[in-house]
Amino acid sequence: MTTLVQLYIEALGTHDTAALDGLYAEDVVLYTPFGWGVRGRDQVKFFIGAVHAPHPGLRVTLHDEFASGDGARMSFRFTIHWHNTGSFGGHEPTGEKGTASEIHTVRVVDGRIAEQWAGHNSLGLTLLQLRAWGMEPPAETMDPAPVIVAAGGRPAARPGSAASHHVEPA
Repeated sequence: MTTLVQLYIEALGTHDTAALDGLYAEDVVLYTPFGWGVRGRDQVKFFIGAVHAPHPGLRVTLHDEFASGDGARMSFRFTIHWHNTGSFGGHEPTGEKGTASEIHTVRVVDGRIAEQWAGHNSLGLTLLQLRAWGMEPPAETMDPAPVIVAAGGRPAARPGSAASHHVEPA
């Protein structure tokens, strides 16, 4: 049986916009290092097209996938094989090529991707975007979901509380 993740990888690799229409919810939100909070199926498809345009022949290979028991959350690891032979944003092609390893997590509603988070494990393509194309990653990347648990750091002490007074070690 072909999974939703496998269908996504096929559509991503071939830039099959009709298949992406069937995989993404109309109000999907995508979070990536260069597209924080891309909203709506058409904008996500535009973003994917912007990845393909400078890399004709882009190829994607799936290496791992997991799903929650109810199928509402999925995570998968894949590699993008890219070769920059097309222009991007007025920049001439660099001829650089390489691979980019990514892990994505998705939230699924009614069988479609409603939210997608992209995490980059290697920086080859990201460095091309930063160096050659001068792209700026978003400055603020606050997660819109509620915090489940937090650890580390030091909470700010209230003025006048015992925690706000400096104590020297004995």
